[in-house]
Amino acid sequence: MPVSPQSLQRELAAEPSATAVLQRYCDRLTGGRTPLRAQRLPNDHEPALPDLLANLAVSDRNALAVRHVSLHCGNVVFSEAWNWYVTARLTPEMNRILASTDQPFGRVVRPLGFHRHSVASTLTGLPRGIILQNRALLLRHDDAPIAFVLENYFPAVLDSMLPED
Repeated sequence: MPVSPQSLQRELAAEPSATAVLQRYCDRLTGGRTPLRAQRLPNDHEPALPDLLANLAVSDRNALAVRHVSLHCGNVVFSEAWNWYVTARLTPEMNRILASTDQPFGRVVRPLGFHRHSVASTLTGLPRGIILQNRALLLRHDDAPIAFVLENYFPAVLDSMLPED
């Protein structure tokens, strides 16, 4: 099957964690030697999401933390993501790790047994250099929303998906 933004879109839709999908691509690219890492980016120019509070079932913006990161496999940038999460629905240790390390969100909150509900997935009309944009709600095992993510994927992720010889 040819590698395409559509195949990436299908794979991401089939998994609860984008982190897990991107780690598999990173493993192919590096022979399993490199963990995916999140590099913090400034929270300037935070996108306005009018339904953010309703989607996360909170009434106060102060109940949320925001994390803006790029996800890297070594020096290769696979994606950039905005992540708004409800701190009270995570453990204190998860909040500490998210606030102070380069661990990807999906890896940190994996013990919550979360699943992903796609809100939108777009392949066309995107800014230059972005091949796919996803918006998704991450829900705990009890369906409590824990995060809303806006993910932009770059062409470099497709290079890691090239068929092996």
